[in-house]
Amino acid sequence: MISSLDPVGCKAFEVALAIDLFQELDKAPGTIVELAQRCRVSTRGLRPLLFLLASVGCVREQGDTFHPSPELNRFLSERWPDQKSQAPQAGDWENLEKAVRTGRCVRPPIEGAQDGGEFFSGVVETLFGLHFSLAKSLAHALPSPPLKVLDLGAGSAVWSLGLAVQRDDVEVVAVDHQRVLESVTRKFVAKNQMEERYVLRPGDYHEVELEREHYDVIYLGHVIHSEGWQASTSLLKRCKEALAPQGTVVIAEWVGSTPRADDYHANLFDLNMLMFTEHGLLFDASEMEELASRAGFDRLRWIKGAGKYPVLFASTDS
Repeated sequence: MISSLDPVGCKAFEVALAIDLFQELDKAPGTIVELAQRCRVSTRGLRPLLFLLASVGCVREQGDTFHPSPELNRFLSERWPDQKSQAPQAGDWENLEKAVRTGRCVRPPIEGAQDGGEFFSGVVETLFGLHFSLAKSLAHALPSPPLKVLDLGAGSAVWSLGLAVQRDDVEVVAVDHQRVLESVTRKFVAKNQMEERYVLRPGDYHEVELEREHYDVIYLGHVIHSEGWQASTSLLKRCKEALAPQGTVVIAEWVGSTPRADDYHANLFDLNMLMFTEHGLLFDASEMEELASRAGFDRLRWIKGAGKYPVLFASTDS
């Protein structure tokens, strides 16, 4: 059964028609790479589009291969005309076709130095309430009592505060853009009466100076989804160099389901990464493990905390 389409779903369906995706699927099923070549669009653009369409039942996902939905033709003739006529304008999403064709974001990216932290200064306060219970529950899963903590892309410092409020011997270095540190991080640190235990270090987490083999715990809380494969691997390598022996990198993220069609909201988030970041995407569990392995981590374990998605703990034997 094909679900009723929300405004973004309607736009995704329009784009699928515009790039002849359904026509190509009628000719033969295909992988993301094969269908991108046949539709003459970018692989990065087609990937989240296909996952979203699978979530609403417009295509079927079987392993790495996509097939047309058996209900697609009926939906096109009986339901799509009304859905299309009633769909409102979707703001930036009107540029989705361009993003799918080119694989490029449709506005200045919300991440990195170009933005200077402006976007996240406006949203991290809301995210604190969503993540604090999970952050506190993760503290109990750490293998040894940590003393020195690094919070990269700290935002509201929710991840490190979840540990610091439970242990009075923890010292934290929080790294983020100056604007975020001053307008958000400092406020949450003060609210939790942790000013003396936090050092706020402004800068880009790809470039800011980090002590070698120094930190017992490094938090990457909802960071790598905006970075993509190459930058995330480089960032994790930096974390490995800064990690003390027996230390742990805590990677908290949205995690793509298996099959990906099972989580519509995760796939909508993935499509957001296409639209509003340069290289971002939503990783599934196996892809996150691959990222960590590429960076040299050989001990990986998933922790189920108080949130919807499990959290990856990465460390090394050496």
